[in-house]
Amino acid sequence: MNMEETLYNNEERIERYLHGEMTPEEESIFEEDLANDDTLRRQAEAMARIVKGMETVGDEQDKLMVEKMKAANGKKLAPVWWMSFAASLVIIFTVGYHFYDRSQTIALGQQYAYVFSTETESLIRGEEDEDVANKLNVLFDNAANGKDLKNTISQLEELWALAQSDTYNDYTTYEPYIGWNLAIAYLRNNDKKEARKILELIMAEYPKGTAFGDKVMELRKKL
Repeated sequence: MNMEETLYNNEERIERYLHGEMTPEEESIFEEDLANDDTLRRQAEAMARIVKGMETVGDEQDKLMVEKMKAANGKKLAPVWWMSFAASLVIIFTVGYHFYDRSQTIALGQQYAYVFSTETESLIRGEEDEDVANKLNVLFDNAANGKDLKNTISQLEELWALAQSDTYNDYTTYEPYIGWNLAIAYLRNNDKKEARKILELIMAEYPKGTAFGDKVMELRKKL
């Protein structure tokens, strides 16, 4: 494996570790490698420094994993001169950009998650079908909070297709809200490409000048 491949592989592992996405076994292996692999440790230190310095990242999970990483390393983060200036730039731009982009994407999902919450809750509260109301409330909450995202996205995709059907059904009324929350779930899952697709479909139906359309357009411009 060449250096570029090594850096990329390390980056994926560091991101998963910082976001708590590893299994206990994977964490144990990562922490052992962190103590023995200078390249991995330096990338991790650069990533941790970026996390600590980014005002837009307030995720407690990130902070917790940085502290855990420091403990696994057996020492405080090395001073900024632990490697040459040129090497520092390579790691920051190679590793840091992707992490920053990911964090920004997830942060947008958090920021816009509850934009239509009051309106949506009012609409769903008046729904006669309690099962439909409960299902949507759970899925929208999961999307907003980044919980069970794989399953949540899968279900919202199915409901989005149903809501767009030419045949009226239980989810037709909620079409824009299902679409919006699906876009939020994609963002919380660091998937800007799919989020853009959904937002553009909503924009085609709710153009500029409508409350819904303006907010959808605002979020789309930030992606």
